[in-house]
Amino acid sequence: MANKSVYQDFDTDALKHFGMVSTPVFGVLTASSVENVLVTQDETTYNKIHGLITDSTETDQTFINKKKAFILPRCSVSQDRIKSALKEHKITVTNDYELADLIIGHDDISQRIENGSDIQPTLLMAKLWNMETVSDTSGSFPLIDNYSNEVILTSKVTDRVRYYSLDIAQSLYDEWLITGMALNLAYRVEMGLASVVDTETILHASANKVELDEDLLSYLITLLNSYDNDNTLMAAKIIPTIDYNKNHHLIWQFAQDSEYKMNKFNRDKDVQYWIQQSNFNKYARKSAQDMILWLEENNALNKISFKYFEPIVRKNIHISNRDLYTFKVSVKPEYLKYL
Repeated sequence: MANKSVYQDFDTDALKHFGMVSTPVFGVLTASSVENVLVTQDETTYNKIHGLITDSTETDQTFINKKKAFILPRCSVSQDRIKSALKEHKITVTNDYELADLIIGHDDISQRIENGSDIQPTLLMAKLWNMETVSDTSGSFPLIDNYSNEVILTSKVTDRVRYYSLDIAQSLYDEWLITGMALNLAYRVEMGLASVVDTETILHASANKVELDEDLLSYLITLLNSYDNDNTLMAAKIIPTIDYNKNHHLIWQFAQDSEYKMNKFNRDKDVQYWIQQSNFNKYARKSAQDMILWLEENNALNKISFKYFEPIVRKNIHISNRDLYTFKVSVKPEYLKYL
């Protein structure tokens, strides 16, 4: 039975399958132990493993046939929200990836670690740049001294032992780190024991998505203008359910009216995810004309959005020399189809 830690024992079949039997094993210092990781110069295999556990192989029509899902660590959507969306399709969430036939993938599983920075215990994979290893601290750090392999030198070590007191074993200047969970999960996907779906597919397949209309927009602004904490909590429940692929003009208006009020939700994962995916902060900095041009460029402009934005743009037209001339303003021919 596997646990939630990214530091799993390496499956021997997985090591053989990916040609990593002889790949060096190093230690990563955690709060209370030293855990094994693979460190390789084989970028191709690293990228293959990364792709296997992050690239979606399921659609919104196929993932609903699965039974148990495992959510990769560091997911930017809360477990409660994912569980709720999966429950609509009678899919349960498990903390044991060996029981899962579905992996909830995302792109935040890896990170660049450089110059002795700490390695977060939730990282599945990492790019190592200008790192070093140590194997003996002369009794200053028993966890390292008692470990059978070299340990990657991070701030967890140098916070306790002076750097110049350490004997550096070797440099890891351009290497790739792979945890047991990453390797084992990639092998399960490769063998057809599990498949991958991204969080966006799950959330958009949910029946709980709502369309932002003018009434809901007005209600949200009222909630955000309130100093009542219950109203803030209500807004936090509604915002992540808004379908940001529809009514871009109202999402733009929401951003114009409420950008600075959204800092109430800086610690809410689901609201932050919605802000990022909806382009909320980008919309807040775009004019009405910018939005027309941007939506057209992204094949998302329609009659409703154009008719909402065009009068706002028209109000900003500035004409000089009115004492001598008359002017007639009309929409360019290519935009007449939106009127």
